[in-house]
Amino acid sequence: MLNPSQQQAVDHLTGPLLILAGAGAGKTHTLTERIATLIQERGVAPESILAVTFTNKAAKEMRERLGKKLGRDTTNMNPYRSAGFPLVGTFHSVGIFFLRSFIEYIGYDPKFVIYDEDDKLRLIKSLIRARNLDEKEIAPRAVIGAISQAKNQGLTAAKYDTIVNNYFGSMVRDIYLDYEKALRENNALDFDDILLRTYDLLQIPEVLERLHNRYEYIFVDEYQDTNDIQYKTIKLLAEKHRNLSVVGDDWQGIYGWRGANIKNILSFQKDFPGAVVVKLEQNYRSTKTIIAGANAVIKCNKEALDKTLWTDNEEGGKILLIEALSEKQEAELIVKEIKEGTSDLSKWAVLYRTNSQSRLIEEALIRAGIQYKIYGGMRFYERKEVKDILAYMRLIFNPSDTMSLRRIINVPSRKIGEKSVETFLEYVHNFRAPFSEVTEGIDEMDELTPQARRGIAGFSALYGELVQYLQKHSIKEMMEEVIKKTQYIDYLRHEYGESESESKEENLKEFANMASRYDGMDPREALMMFLEDIALITDSDRDEPGQDNFVSMMTIHSAKGLEFENVIIAGAEEGLFPHSRTLMEPREIEEERRLMYVAMTRAKRTLTITRARERYNFGNYSANPASRFLKEIPEEYIERKEIEVKNFFGGFGSTTYPTFDTPSHEVPEKPAEKKRSVTSNDPSAFSLGERIRHVEFGAGTIVSMAGPIAEIAFGGGKGIKKMHLGIAPIEKEG
Repeated sequence: MLNPSQQQAVDHLTGPLLILAGAGAGKTHTLTERIATLIQERGVAPESILAVTFTNKAAKEMRERLGKKLGRDTTNMNPYRSAGFPLVGTFHSVGIFFLRSFIEYIGYDPKFVIYDEDDKLRLIKSLIRARNLDEKEIAPRAVIGAISQAKNQGLTAAKYDTIVNNYFGSMVRDIYLDYEKALRENNALDFDDILLRTYDLLQIPEVLERLHNRYEYIFVDEYQDTNDIQYKTIKLLAEKHRNLSVVGDDWQGIYGWRGANIKNILSFQKDFPGAVVVKLEQNYRSTKTIIAGANAVIKCNKEALDKTLWTDNEEGGKILLIEALSEKQEAELIVKEIKEGTSDLSKWAVLYRTNSQSRLIEEALIRAGIQYKIYGGMRFYERKEVKDILAYMRLIFNPSDTMSLRRIINVPSRKIGEKSVETFLEYVHNFRAPFSEVTEGIDEMDELTPQARRGIAGFSALYGELVQYLQKHSIKEMMEEVIKKTQYIDYLRHEYGESESESKEENLKEFANMASRYDGMDPREALMMFLEDIALITDSDRDEPGQDNFVSMMTIHSAKGLEFENVIIAGAEEGLFPHSRTLMEPREIEEERRLMYVAMTRAKRTLTITRARERYNFGNYSANPASRFLKEIPEEYIERKEIEVKNFFGGFGSTTYPTFDTPSHEVPEKPAEKKRSVTSNDPSAFSLGERIRHVEFGAGTIVSMAGPIAEIAFGGGKGIKKMHLGIAPIEKEG
């Protein structure tokens, strides 16, 4: 059943269409119905439809819904080889499909592998060392961030010069050139390359024409989250037929920090003249009170498209605001709300702006005996044992992958020292040949010890056996053979002991079990798909929160697309939410406000917002004022909860006071357990590379800056510390 606005979107025939879908307004349902209607009622060939999403979960859900509408079982469907069915996938999975088909046009082998963040970090570190640079001065993660940002803007290494304006930028440019060269030598792409190289392909007229002839109708979900390169790619793909339907909500554009450009949705009508705009404003999720409060907050943004969310749901209770004296008490009050609420913990979610806020809340939940689960921890595929076996599989698929080779050539130990590994890899680099061919001349490599030569030769022989084994066996059998031949289980037990290795062995069994999904396929093609599927798994593809009896905890960014009966938003303070690094930039404040809107609209029945008057940050206590977003919620929708403070000031009596008041009322003085001070600096007075002195860590150098947040490298083994320049106890040297 469709409401009138949804029906209008479904009935649109040809030409550009913008569906502005508010939170909880049934956008996936509308999109699915529109695609099904084109096929079943308009006679459009399913193969001529391309639908692009941002997460594997969203793509899977859309395929399943379409399957039901079209009478197709999508359980084991290969989305790229299914006749009579639309191509539905993420930007990255569709990009890989295009690259496998056409990447030879831009000088790559179709058997490329995809490096994850760990591979990227190790490669960047090796390139920094090769240039004799200091990692404390040129931080690897900062370099990775700069390169990723450049790729999302469509800038290759050759074009990076156009944005270099300081010493750090010039170093990034040089490392970027080295990095791009190393990726080509390894026949590898990183995650950002998938989009960048797909766009490169579309610059080739023959490739673009073939894709134009194939895809006549294009759908894009979550259009507000597209970055520059995604926008350009979609524009090219849609330029011939102009049958482009995009769905999104500018009020939920919260990924500017990773390259998303909110202007893409704001200027859609300008980019695609004659576009029809349909607004989905009816919310099916939240109460009237929650929707009214969220509307009031988001309407304070100036850069927004006009719409008003509404609902036929019940009025619901008021939005509860709780103010604590400290972050520790805030955590205790959060737990108190959960304990006094429903016993079904799966209906509760605690959302926060930064991961660091979770620690005290976790401790309070543990003390109260309440089960919880944090979303955003270590992913299954980031575990060492999984990455080791995965590296074997990747090397079997692509013998040019020296990053995987480096990881496993001495795992389990073959008595090849680190220096010998580097020497051998230098030979591989110089010969420009797969390592297995270079190994044939191992006896002539005098720089290697006899023991190292034996170890490398043994690894190469094992590798040859595994490559042969793959030809007649499934991926699951291949994985089990790797574990058996390398005696990897014995290695785990020796390295970690019986108790710790047991869970790692279980992880490997689960890994092999997952590989069994590819049974029955051609082994080589199965391995390719297996590696692709793993490379495309993102944070949003974790277990679904709210399924078991535990409280779900996550950052607000991670909560997008989810919903819970009861939501608690923690830390609503200036400097925390909105975040300190956004306070000087109006556009970034607007993104923070959109983040608050997203957080509020996750709640179906109850919404609670908390803050602490005083918080311990960067070695000091800081008294942060209430978040500006709280003042934007009309009083008529708010209930300010009074809290009883027992024994908080030394054990004498108790007191109560209303939450979120102005600082005018009297508060009993605390005993001087610790000296409280709030340093006040002007962050703009500091610059990159400047020497400073910290009261505890001594002399240091500012190595990166993002607004008022800086990374400062200290000597004496103290390492790099992240600090807020406005409140950190620092001063300029000399």
